[in-house]
Amino acid sequence: MEIRQVRDEEFFQWRIAVRGSLGDHTNPESTAFMRAHRVEIDRLLVCMDGNTMAGSGGADSFDMTLPGGAQVPVAGVAYITTAPTHRRRGVQRNIMKRIHDDARERGDVASILWASQSLLYGRYGYGNTMPVHNWHIDLRHTSYEYAPEWSGHYVKVERDEAIPLMTEAYERTRLHRTGMITRTAKRWLYEIHPVETKDEFFVIYKEGNDALAYARYTMQFDPHDEFRGTMYVVEAVAATDAAHAALWRFLLDQELIHEVIAYARPVDDPLIWMLGEPRRLRRTLTDAIWMKFLNIPAMLERRTYPVADSLTLKIIDTETKEPRNLAVEFGTDGATCRDTNAAPDLVMNEAELAAIYAGAVECSMLADIGLADVSARTPDAALRADAIFRTSPAGWNPYHF
Repeated sequence: MEIRQVRDEEFFQWRIAVRGSLGDHTNPESTAFMRAHRVEIDRLLVCMDGNTMAGSGGADSFDMTLPGGAQVPVAGVAYITTAPTHRRRGVQRNIMKRIHDDARERGDVASILWASQSLLYGRYGYGNTMPVHNWHIDLRHTSYEYAPEWSGHYVKVERDEAIPLMTEAYERTRLHRTGMITRTAKRWLYEIHPVETKDEFFVIYKEGNDALAYARYTMQFDPHDEFRGTMYVVEAVAATDAAHAALWRFLLDQELIHEVIAYARPVDDPLIWMLGEPRRLRRTLTDAIWMKFLNIPAMLERRTYPVADSLTLKIIDTETKEPRNLAVEFGTDGATCRDTNAAPDLVMNEAELAAIYAGAVECSMLADIGLADVSARTPDAALRADAIFRTSPAGWNPYHF
């Protein structure tokens, strides 16, 4: 079998193979729109078995915000499928290796993905870096007990007017929110496709002329149960605490809506602490963004840290099992790394290092269950790592690419 780049003339057939492996269909119109607005053809891969497309994969190019505000290039891994006729033959493993090799050559320092199954990508060195909460909110008694004051106003808009306003609010948020990634103008057009989002509503929260928050949502009503309604929040992003409070006040105050369901909310979202009756908000923890370091020193050096400290880390490559010892000096303006033969303070796989990187997962918890080993000479190393990697707000990416 051969893994190679997808040719432009076979893109439609490639897309049929991708969607078919996921139990879905496509059509020429939506595929042409995707080709024009989303994909980078030179980052798409196909596994060929003779004339048969046996598997697929690829990546999208993004810049991601790190703690402290630095922007780094990352590969957004997607389109990973194996044809049902070619399971258990190494198709996915070889495609993932090619994606990682290509990304390193391009200068990407990490790769990120949303996993269709949570058991798939740890074997390739991906850590569960940015878990999220899914929300179910019973709208009885959802008044605020505590909330920042806001002075802006709401604007409900249609799709074409919504895109530039959502872009403005998203960018205001992205620049200081760890984990958020760039979205080009074409990607916004693809994401808010008029066919795919025909049932969506768009609301913008503004202060003066500045768009500070937005929500995309749909509503469903049961005409046989007093028109009981459910709101599904597709995406809600706010650049300030006041804008966040204002936006959710709007979403919780809609007529005929009895329940709000929102997916992929930040694990440190303060809404539950703002409600007078917090039990009305039920949260379920799940995985979201998985991340793999493609350049460990670069990822450690480019972010900032809340405390100054030093640790020697032994990082095990998940696939090759080869260790690398790094002496790391952490500081409030970044870090410096150098290879060393010194005994390590902490030993962990690369996936666990990725997991603790954005502040949503604690090293001490991983050590408690055996996913990180602490040296006997530095028994407080895991707790020190908790303090070093603490990030506020915690990493979050609302964009399901």
